[in-house]
Amino acid sequence: MLRNKPLLLTILAILVLARFVLVPLQQQQQAQYQQLDALTKRLQRSEALLQQKQKLALLQTEQQQYLDQLLQPFPVVANSSQYRLQLQQQLQKLATAQGASVTFFDWLSDTPLQVFNLQRSRVSLRVKGTAANVMLLHTQIEQQFPHFMFRDIKASWRGALNQHSEIELTLLFEADYLLQEAS
Repeated sequence: MLRNKPLLLTILAILVLARFVLVPLQQQQQAQYQQLDALTKRLQRSEALLQQKQKLALLQTEQQQYLDQLLQPFPVVANSSQYRLQLQQQLQKLATAQGASVTFFDWLSDTPLQVFNLQRSRVSLRVKGTAANVMLLHTQIEQQFPHFMFRDIKASWRGALNQHSEIELTLLFEADYLLQEAS
């Protein structure tokens, strides 16, 4: 038994060494390998994003151009009250140029649309003139103000209707515009 004692002590030393040195060392290496693997995957994702940076910048530019194109018909105004006066003057000038007159202009409401700083205003407009002139004026308004959405149109006249009949046309429309952001 004494002869086997050094052999048993050597085996015991090897087992203790394996249990308390080699196993923890292997576990530490495994943890470092997992950490390295996670960092490598993050690095690969970051590199992929960097490779997409130019493509994303191009897409952002295209999107901004598309948005600018969509918002192009809407006038950009500094404040609503100045736009009201400006719009009323434009409509009166257009009516005069067509041989008609504005008899009533009322800015009924302003509603923020919660997107792109757009505002929607409801306006009532009454014009008077000959049927031909008033219809020409209505056509001109639709062409010059593509951001108007007509909600109601009423016409009244006396007697038989022809191009020289005096008529009164009442238009109810919504005008969308962009309120300039304060810088």
